[in-house]
Amino acid sequence: MKRRMRLVKMGALCLVCLWLMNGAQAEEHVKSLLQSIYPAHMVTVFDQCGGTAAAVLTDGTDQVLCLAEETNGAWEVVLSNPAVVEPDREVRSLLLDTEETLFWNTLDSGRMDTWHASKTDGTWRVTGWMAMETHANGNISEYHLGYENGRLHYSTYLCDENENIQSYNAYEPVPAAWLEDKLTLDAFDAAQFPKPATYYTHSWLSEEATALAAAELFPQDTFLDGCANQDHLEFFLQRPNGDLVIASCRYEENAGWRIVLSTPLPEGTTYGFENFSSSLVIGDLLVSIGRVDDKTCGVTFIYNDDPQTQGERMFSLGRSWVCGEVPNGYENCFGDHPWDDITVIDWTSLPHTFEEAVAALDTSSWAVVSNPNPQDRLHLRVKPERGAKSLGKYYNGTPVQVLEQKGDWAKVSIFGVEGWMMKEYLAFGDAGHAVEAVFPSRMAVAEQTDHYVYASPEAEKVIANYQHEEHGMLVLGIVDEEWYHAWFPEDDLTGYVLQSDWWEGNG
Repeated sequence: MKRRMRLVKMGALCLVCLWLMNGAQAEEHVKSLLQSIYPAHMVTVFDQCGGTAAAVLTDGTDQVLCLAEETNGAWEVVLSNPAVVEPDREVRSLLLDTEETLFWNTLDSGRMDTWHASKTDGTWRVTGWMAMETHANGNISEYHLGYENGRLHYSTYLCDENENIQSYNAYEPVPAAWLEDKLTLDAFDAAQFPKPATYYTHSWLSEEATALAAAELFPQDTFLDGCANQDHLEFFLQRPNGDLVIASCRYEENAGWRIVLSTPLPEGTTYGFENFSSSLVIGDLLVSIGRVDDKTCGVTFIYNDDPQTQGERMFSLGRSWVCGEVPNGYENCFGDHPWDDITVIDWTSLPHTFEEAVAALDTSSWAVVSNPNPQDRLHLRVKPERGAKSLGKYYNGTPVQVLEQKGDWAKVSIFGVEGWMMKEYLAFGDAGHAVEAVFPSRMAVAEQTDHYVYASPEAEKVIANYQHEEHGMLVLGIVDEEWYHAWFPEDDLTGYVLQSDWWEGNG
């Protein structure tokens, strides 16, 4: 038995040696073949996997990526392209993960770029790009861009020095059928690939690529400007009849592209202004639009650039609220307003001040929790009875949409959660503006990677994940002493979070 084992081990060792010898011979043969084609170049990096070999050659100025394949014992160069490598970037390594999967790395100014190509149906195609940067504090930023089914998909990661994910962002896909024929490896030009900017910018997509994406969705319109945001694509267009419009676009797997097109914008409207580079410029107003819900887009931010205001006239808008800066922080006022749907909006009605915005709110179906003692909280009950099950206890300032009134009770909706509240402790209509909100603020526990937001207090359906500990929230109410019913004004998102995932902060 021992002798048999020794023979097996010796046989395996011989196979490894034979494989290494054959690999070395193949490498020398392919390198010689490449040198005969490019006599003024030298091979700088090389890799081989089975019957496929990859190499980069340089003459000191230009670099050429070559692929060779073995058929019936004979090696042949099947692809060579000097545009695969960007000018002034050196290929540091090549990896043939399989005979049909290739990676290559380039390094420049501390940023490592990794490209990926694969062979499908006999054709080599570039399928993705990734960049990695290491920061002074040890954190690592990663940027991923891939092409699939006619669309570009972009995502970013922030990791700590141990590669634990601190935050993750997936951006809205971009239509990119115009890129299809440019991704074959023999025709690929790295300098023309729409890599995202890895520094601060209003849009991750280049102006040229944004224009091509707009032309794909709006072939009859003239592209004037636009940007690729995280939650939607935005295009500033001129229609064939001369009208100026803003279009918001999102992709849904089962429905395709969902396009929201605005009413005509006022004459003279432009797009982009200094730090507000993704805003409409309408007279003295800088106007941002964004998603209101899955189907609708509306105005989300207004800044009055009139020099006489000295930059103090700025306020945010949600589906049924406006928030303005006040001397000691921010003030939220709730009610329906006419700027939450760009498909019907009258752009000439835009408010120039927070006061104008509040005056335009329709509060006829709204109320605000108003306990005489601000430290008290008001129950939301399943029935109009004091002893009925409580769905949560809510702080002063919590907005409620009034659905029905019955005796001493009002049936209300708190961001979609319905129940009954005692009318005695509600301030109806404009009287709600005078109620001081006492929402506790909370910060994500830094030691945790994931801070989930759920659709209900049952830890089942996740609607968001806040992975960065600096992202705060406001607590509307407390449910069962274990959950917060929370509002994230920055994202206009409400849901339930575990109290243990959040803390009061340090002041």
